[in-house]
Amino acid sequence: MALRRQNLSPTANLLRNSRLFSLPDPLPRPVVASQVFGSGTTKSSDTATLPYPTHQAIATTPSSLARGDWGLKRPLPSRSHLVQSSKPVVRIKQLDTIEHVTDFESASDHVRTREKFIEMGTPIVRGETGNTDTSGIRKSAFEEAVDVTNYDGIDALDEAGMFFEQLKQNADNNASENEFTPTARSHKSPPPPTSIRWKHGGPWIPGMSDMEFKTYLSKDLSSRQAEFTRYLIQWVKDKLYTQRTAAFLNSSTHALDPTEAETQYTEKEKEWSTFTPSDISTEIRNLRRQCASNPLNSDLFQKLIIPFLRLPPMRVKSTTFSPDVLKTLRGEKFTDNTTPISTHPSAGLGYLRTKAYMANHPILGPQRYPPPIQARVIQPRQTGVMKESQARLGVAGFVTNDEYRDGGNPGKSYNRNNSDVQFLDIVTPGGYKLEVEPEFAAVGSDGRVNIRIQRRVGESVQVKRGLLVDVPPMRETTSSSDVINPKSFGLGKSGIRELDAQGEAFGEAETEADSVDLDRATKAFFENLKGWEEKRNE
Repeated sequence: MALRRQNLSPTANLLRNSRLFSLPDPLPRPVVASQVFGSGTTKSSDTATLPYPTHQAIATTPSSLARGDWGLKRPLPSRSHLVQSSKPVVRIKQLDTIEHVTDFESASDHVRTREKFIEMGTPIVRGETGNTDTSGIRKSAFEEAVDVTNYDGIDALDEAGMFFEQLKQNADNNASENEFTPTARSHKSPPPPTSIRWKHGGPWIPGMSDMEFKTYLSKDLSSRQAEFTRYLIQWVKDKLYTQRTAAFLNSSTHALDPTEAETQYTEKEKEWSTFTPSDISTEIRNLRRQCASNPLNSDLFQKLIIPFLRLPPMRVKSTTFSPDVLKTLRGEKFTDNTTPISTHPSAGLGYLRTKAYMANHPILGPQRYPPPIQARVIQPRQTGVMKESQARLGVAGFVTNDEYRDGGNPGKSYNRNNSDVQFLDIVTPGGYKLEVEPEFAAVGSDGRVNIRIQRRVGESVQVKRGLLVDVPPMRETTSSSDVINPKSFGLGKSGIRELDAQGEAFGEAETEADSVDLDRATKAFFENLKGWEEKRNE
């Protein structure tokens, strides 16, 4: 093995034994600033934890940690307080600075947060979520209808994609431009609206910079112009053929007799399938005119460009009464369920598909609800500058909205459970805390983790605090035999072997002989019980 290492070049040895070239490029820093509605100011923090990690977290073994070896260009100082914790994890901001040092910082914020998320046992669903969402059924991030990435097969396409694939095959089968065969629409029902593709073949154009968009136009789209033109002409011919057929069927010139109507339809079909260059150019100009007036909802964009380039669907919603209206264009923004995400819908946080499991207490047995989690009130509804509709809670390193709202829908309206988060609590050490249970979580298009919670009160909170014990229920005595027989009375065993044996023998004798004198047996039993109590006390 030593001979093989001597034959390696320094660069090859560095690639084999170092993490220098294995670290991925860091992601762009997300925007953590938020705009205060109505005041025009912006809230930001340089020390706030980012909504998602941007650098690779690095760990090392205890033996390597003692030497300061992290597999990098140079060892990290072992006296740094960042590497003196029980499980140190660091992120490298810069491998080599001008001072010839490695710039690093602790990555425990995101690593420990992920560990706490797994400990909560919260399933991850697809799409935006939160306590303001009223949708009932949620799809797991790992369901087949949601975890869609491939374009192979009709089942993986939507209605526009299904028709475009048939149009594409029809255009490729035509030998010449004058040859035309109408594209038959598939009778297969389109996928349900819940089928959402999270990974697309084409890029997210609204998220591109100017340079990236120009590069995409020059390198990727310029070579496919002739291919798109062929499909565009085929689509225009299909549209004209459909319009001519519908106009003939709606007119009163066709014959009423089925046989004559079929003959007349066959004769007209050749006429409908004849197109002049003027007809095609006129229809293309109409498509461009429609696209110029309403780009996102035009037929050219929705039925041709998106399936041809395999772009993510683009739909907008009105933001007239939204707090982010100043950031949008013309009071509209892209919907959350169509904006693609850069990672898997679970983002690697967890792999639990559902919460259909039962918590088992070691003493009390199966429980209806799992042990609740303590949440801290980070921001009450009544702040110094405005009044929020929901309080913000901190749950295992995540910030989420409270279950209850200050009136109105969606969400649960104001009631007595809201008074505890109305104002800031400065008396309780650490702030006011609640017991909550996370229902599910989802990763948004901006990379933020949204968790929906429910408050928990009553027995589940008492079980977590150890206030409930396993006490058997007491029976109500209905006869003298229940008082005499320890088994029927519910006393069970006393812990004294001789007394338990005598009690069992007394119970068996009482059940076998109905003529036993109950008064005498009762007196003897209690005398023996008194004697054993005195003996045990001695």
